[in-house]
Amino acid sequence: MTAQDLVLFLGNARYGEFEPLRDAGYRVGLIRDVRSHGWCADDEAFDVVVPWDPTEGVEPLAARLGEEPGVCVLNLREAYVEPYARLLTVLGLPALPEEEVAGLRSKELMRRLFTERIGADSTGRFGPAGSVQDVLDFGEAHGWPVVVKPAALYSSLFVLTVPGPEAAAETFEHIRRGVADHVRGKGLPERFTALQVEEFLAGSNHSVDLVVDREGTPWPSPVVDVLTGADLGGDDFHHFARFAPSLAGEEHRRTMADLAVAAVRAMGLRLCAAHVEFILTVKGPRLLEVGVRPGGHRARVLHQAHGISFMAAYAAVLRGERPDLEARFDRPFGIVTPFPRVTGVFTGLNGFDRVTALPTYARHSLYHAPGVIAGTAAEGHWQVLSAELTADGADDLQRDIEAVWEMADLVLTRPQGGAAERRRDRPHLLVIGGKDSGFRSMAGLDARITLLQQRANLSGLQRERADGLFVQEELDDAWARSLAELLHGAGAPFDAVVSFAEPHLLTAARIGESLGIAHNPVPAVERSRDKTRMRGLLAEHGLPSVRYRACGAAEEAAAFQRELDAPVIVKPADGSGSRGVTLARSPEEAAEAWRRAAAAGGAVIAEEFVTGRELSVETLTLDGKHELVAVTEKLTSGAPSFVETGHQLPAGLGTGAAQAVEGTVVALLDALGHRWGPAHTEVMLRSDGSPVVIETQTRFGGDQIWEMVELVTGVPLAAATAAGMLGLDGQVRRTPAGAAAAIRFFAHENAEVLAVDGIDAARGLPGVVTVKAAAEPGRRLGPLTGSGSRQGYVLAVGADREEAVTRAETAWRAVDFRLSPLTDGGARPTS
Repeated sequence: MTAQDLVLFLGNARYGEFEPLRDAGYRVGLIRDVRSHGWCADDEAFDVVVPWDPTEGVEPLAARLGEEPGVCVLNLREAYVEPYARLLTVLGLPALPEEEVAGLRSKELMRRLFTERIGADSTGRFGPAGSVQDVLDFGEAHGWPVVVKPAALYSSLFVLTVPGPEAAAETFEHIRRGVADHVRGKGLPERFTALQVEEFLAGSNHSVDLVVDREGTPWPSPVVDVLTGADLGGDDFHHFARFAPSLAGEEHRRTMADLAVAAVRAMGLRLCAAHVEFILTVKGPRLLEVGVRPGGHRARVLHQAHGISFMAAYAAVLRGERPDLEARFDRPFGIVTPFPRVTGVFTGLNGFDRVTALPTYARHSLYHAPGVIAGTAAEGHWQVLSAELTADGADDLQRDIEAVWEMADLVLTRPQGGAAERRRDRPHLLVIGGKDSGFRSMAGLDARITLLQQRANLSGLQRERADGLFVQEELDDAWARSLAELLHGAGAPFDAVVSFAEPHLLTAARIGESLGIAHNPVPAVERSRDKTRMRGLLAEHGLPSVRYRACGAAEEAAAFQRELDAPVIVKPADGSGSRGVTLARSPEEAAEAWRRAAAAGGAVIAEEFVTGRELSVETLTLDGKHELVAVTEKLTSGAPSFVETGHQLPAGLGTGAAQAVEGTVVALLDALGHRWGPAHTEVMLRSDGSPVVIETQTRFGGDQIWEMVELVTGVPLAAATAAGMLGLDGQVRRTPAGAAAAIRFFAHENAEVLAVDGIDAARGLPGVVTVKAAAEPGRRLGPLTGSGSRQGYVLAVGADREEAVTRAETAWRAVDFRLSPLTDGGARPTS
């Protein structure tokens, strides 16, 4: 392929802007502005990437490009209009001089040219606004309301309506200060601080994008319609939606195209792209302004709505060829760019699944990572998000555009100052789902935390502490992975990713693998979640296990029990929380147990039933080094479901048994390939002191075991994991609250709750940490089938195991569940 086939974008190009060029047979490259932090497609998306430092001027760049004749350079951004003109001049192309282009960025000059060369009715009345008095005088002369805006800025920044003279001073000063700060912050010339006052033109907003050839002949594309914030009930003019085909009548569309051509000729433009904006008033279209570059998102809208490759047409005029801007089809398509309604620190998206659930939703882009200051265009801010909508009909498109506008809480911000101004140079942790059981201990880390969360688990602490927060009704794996990639490439890359929630462990691992950041390996998580694979791993490494069989049907479970001629446990291969676990003593019971386990979803495994002391082993792994943190003893309801009714820490093991348990668990974690974070391993200690592995999970233990561990050892497992992954200095360990801890669960069944008394009294007993009782009068309690069937717990600490157990059981008895047996249940309560 020759240089003639290469098209380069100056400074910046986004996904959706350059891909149609490839369809037209071009190679696509980027002249990357190395000083820009604006959102841009990844280098891997381009065939060629040429680094460019704008502070060095365009001459070195032109010299480099001049070595390959025929290379075509396009500009899509207002920020590069003047350097682009200079570059084309240095390359010997017949573009407007840089100084002339700079002058044409003045809206005051544009309006004068429109009036002088097209006619007074081509645009609205206007004037300079150097003071409040200028605004007042203009309003008195031409009527209220009026519009005050910058005379040289773009993207509808700082554009506001002044409804009457009483608002003139406040609005003018607000815009003057905002523009001055913006210009100073961007390092722009002083001329960009000039303001302008204009007649308020009532009507609909539209635009036409054109390409202009070497002779100055403009070639217009179809009209694209615009909905501003003001059109939808807001108070500013930021462009919320751009869509096509246009809803304007054919005659108005033709008039706008003709007026766009006249505006470009009036400005003397040549060899460029141009973006012309209108207000369609009751008297016809009126010109607003012209940008010497394509309009934002317009190329994408034209391509999706009409099959037009605007970039190919742009490249054609630069090559001296005839551009093709004819529509191939008409398909309703639009791009919406929601802004936060309140300026502040961008913290994330709230319920973006409301957008993705719209019938017209196609795709979206996120332009900034949490931590940037975001707000409305009237406050001088750019968009943080765009979403594409494709519809079968114009009414469907309009409906969903308006639906997105109504999502006022979609883009989250929080006030600047205080906690919002945490340093951006801290290591960055991505957290996937989970509850405060893990998040609370991480909240104190000197790290940036971005949380992807489902609404049901969102807490006040998470809202307050998370530097970035993205909330969905359901935390979907595909959504989380896609969003993580977007955020990682949006200027604030992650250093590590964690999840301590069972449903999201694998999602976190996949994200870490994809992004190349610290994470627990995917194979380790997959093996631990699949009990059948874990059994095979134990056998492969010679670790103590039990006989087992993966059962695809009830008959297979029955056959397995018949072969053993002994009790078996039948359970889901990927379950937790005692869900679907049943002891079967006969083939018939095994078949029924299989049906119960299969109802929980997924594969089913049958295992040899072993007896002994049930233990939970809590470990912490940092970069592949395993530490045994605690061993708790488990109490259960017994057959048939073995629901946990209590735990006590420490387990009180002898030296030999403790060493055997630790050696077995460490060997298992090595075999899994577990590298980062806690693991919760359930072990049965036989009467002869030998351990047998029941199962393991690459997370901390539930049932408040994580809290018991922290109370007794001072190790916050979540915070210790995150600190290790991020390389944070200092200790995260806390002062233990006691030498032992015990928990007892309220596990009543087959009864109706009449009343629950004594909760406050129980909370006041010595050593009691927590009392929770969730059983309101009138609640009917069914059989105890899993952890979710329980009604709360008592957690206590003590100077030793015996004291902790005594305190927990005393408090448990102090809570009086008054129950009435269910006559249709056939079983009495267990209290």
